[in-house]
Amino acid sequence: MSTPEVHQYLNELGRGWTGQGVAMEVGCWLGATSAALLDGLVEAGYDKLYWAFDKWRSNEAEVQKAYDQKVLLGISQDLLPIFLKNTKSIYPKVHAVQGIIPPILNMFNLTPIEICLFDAPKSNPVFSDSIHKLLPYFIPGVTVLGLLDYYFYLRRKEDQLKKDWEKFLVPVQFIEEHRDNFTVLRDFKENSSCVFFRYEKPISWKK
Repeated sequence: MSTPEVHQYLNELGRGWTGQGVAMEVGCWLGATSAALLDGLVEAGYDKLYWAFDKWRSNEAEVQKAYDQKVLLGISQDLLPIFLKNTKSIYPKVHAVQGIIPPILNMFNLTPIEICLFDAPKSNPVFSDSIHKLLPYFIPGVTVLGLLDYYFYLRRKEDQLKKDWEKFLVPVQFIEEHRDNFTVLRDFKENSSCVFFRYEKPISWKK
């Protein structure tokens, strides 16, 4: 559902891979953003596992979203075969882990992360639990964190807000609280919800 401009940037991001860590997406759905990133990674000579985490079970909202784009899905359909079809033809070493986020992040093999895309984790406790699990493997000055729904609710008008809209501001609050630890690389506020950051230095968590 991301824009062509975001896909182009993901391709550029992949082409800039330095070889210091793996690439991953948390919340992949049908694989459009992963495919865009993988196109660039392949050009850069990426040779590691590409980690992909999702439940890959369509809910009512996803079925409607897909229908709006002329894609027919069924409720509770297993979407993993679609994701793999859209990504493994680009890069065969896609390692898809299916299940509930963040528990399935425990399957990650604890290796340095160079590129990390967050789509599904946009509210608490899912966002905080996911970022806490993966941050220890971010590389200061190197790792790129893409928050694909950073503006998920920030841009919505008051009459479009749901009762629980504030919980979807968690990614924004996290970056604001740790603004000294991240640098904005690209902000797509004008035509998308995505913002990309570089992780600059380790976070000292409050006890």
